[in-house]
Amino acid sequence: MTESKKKVADVLKMAIKGEEDGYYFYNLLAEKATNAEAKRKLEGLRDDESRHKATLIEMYRKYVGGKVGDLPAKGLTALAEVFQKGQLEERKTEMDFITLAIEAELAATNYYQQEKELVNDDFFRNIFDQLAEEEHRHYELLMAEKEALSGNYFWFQYGDTSPQEY
Repeated sequence: MTESKKKVADVLKMAIKGEEDGYYFYNLLAEKATNAEAKRKLEGLRDDESRHKATLIEMYRKYVGGKVGDLPAKGLTALAEVFQKGQLEERKTEMDFITLAIEAELAATNYYQQEKELVNDDFFRNIFDQLAEEEHRHYELLMAEKEALSGNYFWFQYGDTSPQEY
């Protein structure tokens, strides 16, 4: 495997692990949600993570070839540290979870923006741009939730944008 192909493989594996972490995180939040609209929004974020993972696996097959194989123990987001240390259950308030999710979505946005430079292929770069944009929309949605918790406005009216399809 060439050095360039290995770098792409490593980036994609870390991104896949990050999307798995995000799926798990949003699924836990959706299970804890008591408000039906909040539950629906969280399930939408969870499902976005699943779609991202499928897109990344397809990219892996196209650029690297073969099966993805073992993923790194740590993903690319702020969630990785919490999962690795088993601290998720220590977070008790909705604000704790929202703050962590905001950090994770911002980290994912930055990761996709930076790593798209790995290959000089417009398809690869376009997919990473789209993933970065969707992660940034998640960030904005979560910031709206944080504002709502502060009493500034009702986040469920934020909008109902459909997830990016690849």
